[in-house]
Amino acid sequence: MTDAGPSYRAGVDSHSHGVTWSIVTPPAPAAIVIVQLCGATYSSLDAVLERLRISGVAVGRTGLRDFGGIDRGVVARWSGRDASLMPHGGAAVVRELIGWLNEHGIAEQPSRDPVGLYPEAGDEIEARMLHALATARSPLAIDPLLDQPSRWRACDGAGLASEPERADPRDFLVRPPLVVAIGASNIGKSSLVNALAGRAVSIVADEVGTTRDHVGVWLDLAGLVVRYADTPGLRAGAGAIEVEARVAAFTLARAADLLVVCGDLTLPPPDLEVLGLHEHPRLVVALRSDRGMPKWAHDASVSAQHGDGIAAFATLIRDTLLPPHVLRSPKPWAFWRAFEGGSGDAASLA
Repeated sequence: MTDAGPSYRAGVDSHSHGVTWSIVTPPAPAAIVIVQLCGATYSSLDAVLERLRISGVAVGRTGLRDFGGIDRGVVARWSGRDASLMPHGGAAVVRELIGWLNEHGIAEQPSRDPVGLYPEAGDEIEARMLHALATARSPLAIDPLLDQPSRWRACDGAGLASEPERADPRDFLVRPPLVVAIGASNIGKSSLVNALAGRAVSIVADEVGTTRDHVGVWLDLAGLVVRYADTPGLRAGAGAIEVEARVAAFTLARAADLLVVCGDLTLPPPDLEVLGLHEHPRLVVALRSDRGMPKWAHDASVSAQHGDGIAAFATLIRDTLLPPHVLRSPKPWAFWRAFEGGSGDAASLA
């Protein structure tokens, strides 16, 4: 990246000509980021592209351009009013690019209507699908989302207006669910999350109370991406720091879409009724199965040390959150409601 200072700060005027910018790719590190420019009119976008010195790309064509000395990338002109800038997705590049646009008087688009963001879409459902596809983290989301425009066209949207706004497990494909692990100290919860992740994401040690704060990580569990939180162990006689961490862990657990309730041969899983979490969906798992199987009832058993049962447990979490028959359902899915906890407003896709 070059010094972007003098190359774009001199001679900047404050008029945006009604053109706004918005980032339409997921808020995560990526090789390429897509910044959408939307103009009120054909001429207004032309004027801004000329001022940015990235003009000369005809409608329906792409071109390679320099972005104010910050980066070099692709410009795609979708229509007279819409264009996409595609620089590298590094945080420093994106930060400088946004500064460059802002200093040219181009403001962030306040409402990200998918129809405006995706002018190439054939209709509103397809625009919503493209936006969800661009932001969904789960590989399992791709095929169901691609099917939605044809499913909605087949039913002509009938029934959507009268359909009650209820939770659909398929929403977890575009809004990753929160999975929280709770259990006693020093029974292998941290080893479990490391085994599920396939890498070291949590501190593992024999000392009781090693994890004093929850460790959060994105996990791909057999195609469904979840937010997984490994919480501090529950034990008597904990110090002030651990007590504070445990309070934070309970707050997180109460917000969980699924609890992973852990125990092993020596220590049973915690009593959820005592903890006030008895109404939560849960899976009870016996950890460190290589040391022996406990007598208390459990949904799964795993050995993080040897890898036994890890893949099956990942699939069990996925199928509990998103039952296979729901994933295979041919019914249209109002997937956009997931972005606002049940709202059907198109702006909720932001």
